[in-house]
Amino acid sequence: MNETSKKFDIDVVITWVDGNDPVLNAKRAAYIHPDQAREKDIAAPNRYANKGEIYWCVRSVNKFMPWVRRIFLVTDNQNPHVESKIPLEIVDHSVIFQGYEQFLPTFCTSSIEAMLWRIPGLSEHYIYLNDDFMVCRPVTPEMFFPQPGHVLLHARKSSLFWTQAWYSFKYFFGSCRVNHIQRMMNAATIAGSKSIFIRLAHTPYPLVRSTLEQFYTQHPERLVQNIQNRFRSLQHFRTDEICYIQLWKEGKVHLRSVRPVLMRYYSKKGMMQLEWTLRRVTKPGSKVCFACFYALDQVSDEIHERICQFAEDLLKE
Repeated sequence: MNETSKKFDIDVVITWVDGNDPVLNAKRAAYIHPDQAREKDIAAPNRYANKGEIYWCVRSVNKFMPWVRRIFLVTDNQNPHVESKIPLEIVDHSVIFQGYEQFLPTFCTSSIEAMLWRIPGLSEHYIYLNDDFMVCRPVTPEMFFPQPGHVLLHARKSSLFWTQAWYSFKYFFGSCRVNHIQRMMNAATIAGSKSIFIRLAHTPYPLVRSTLEQFYTQHPERLVQNIQNRFRSLQHFRTDEICYIQLWKEGKVHLRSVRPVLMRYYSKKGMMQLEWTLRRVTKPGSKVCFACFYALDQVSDEIHERICQFAEDLLKE
């Protein structure tokens, strides 16, 4: 065990939903508006699809991040029954929304992410993962937390003014306004940034619990703003961005390029593109640490089988 992991505990938090669950689907149908159901960035079925990625995610944390103290799996009255050598705890939405039960059920990641810091027993330093992630090779705690209270992000600074101008241009031509970049900019502005935001890539996110607790305790109206809508809306902002802007002001954010460490596969790519993408992980000298497989419910059986084979080969003991 290295020096960082001896100094403080680090937990992993994973959010998971089984979109094949008829109970959950009936619950969602009771609240959704037809216009929301048609919008791919709000409540399209692929946002809740499950193709077993959670098993790769947890297994990869066990294999390549053995220094993690505990895994918290956050769900809405569901359980994937995944095995883990690292202690794993299922946390229901009702636990983290205690005192705010009127906003349940929720079907929005922004709402859920705003409450993760409230997980009972969560360590001060934790790493948030989506369930479609897989760790590809051994990583150290320093890759997330160079020192106590500091975070290392595979991301870059972007201009609030010019990015907002670009997205305003896109919105004029009908692009959806409820997207992750806009939510980053919303958060940066709320956190007091006047010129920049941290443009986050789809990677694991190291977070400092007390930073979020302090922000939401001082601004309870912002917590309500982020959890009162059950589906994505223009009012939402990214909680991780809030943490990073607060830490940026204190000189505690360290930025690195995302390209060398992240491999992403999109469902619209064919087999040839898939093989090229997977080779980024397996080729000699590769530095890719994280793989993300987006919308596997939309790929062909052949491609899904190839991805399963890749994952099993990588994760075998």
